[in-house]
Amino acid sequence: MLVLVILGCIACGNDKKGNLTISGNIDGLKEGTLFLQKIQDTTLVTIDSLVVNGDAHFTFNTTIEEPEVLYFYLSKKDFNDLNDRVEFFAEPGEMTFNTTLRRFVKDAKVTGSNNQKDLVTFKEYMTKYNTRELMLLRDGMDAQKEEDTKTVIEINDKIARYAKSRMQYILNYAITNGDKEISPYVVTTETYDANSRFLDTIYKRLTPKIAASKYGKKLKDLVEKRKVEETK
Repeated sequence: MLVLVILGCIACGNDKKGNLTISGNIDGLKEGTLFLQKIQDTTLVTIDSLVVNGDAHFTFNTTIEEPEVLYFYLSKKDFNDLNDRVEFFAEPGEMTFNTTLRRFVKDAKVTGSNNQKDLVTFKEYMTKYNTRELMLLRDGMDAQKEEDTKTVIEINDKIARYAKSRMQYILNYAITNGDKEISPYVVTTETYDANSRFLDTIYKRLTPKIAASKYGKKLKDLVEKRKVEETK
């Protein structure tokens, strides 16, 4: 039954009309299936899919109620499911998605969305923080093996400062971009350990339109959830 559902989706995918058209190419891909996906509630679901057999140019037509994060997932016959899903911020209109088979994620270029431009910049900045923290964790593990207590303490202090700096960057970024959908999105995905006061400060700085958006509502729910957790 599942196979029939998937095949049916593939067969009718490109006949759909909507307010979002995504076209592009996966250079080097000869055979595989490209899936357009989104998070619905807490589940990753497939919106549409397309079988590639020789020509890796594609077009998807779908409808989104507002700007939201979608995913392209490539299933290819190499028995490797790693690094084949690309996150991007979609907006109604025309968008392009181009990449290569060899570096599906790293070579991905998405145009046609202002939120996507901001997301790429934000992710690049977060990568710098994450890389530095990983290096410190590695140094801390080495110091523990050598039973160098002084160095372990120093590294833990550095990690704490980095975490605080990272959180401050997200706070400033979200407040500065309170009129964009990306603001509540990055907060709900990057501040898993933030307290309710931090989250509430950001939520109150959102414009009414963004506060009422998909990710604005998620941020509001997160604020309420965190408040409940903090009273236990």
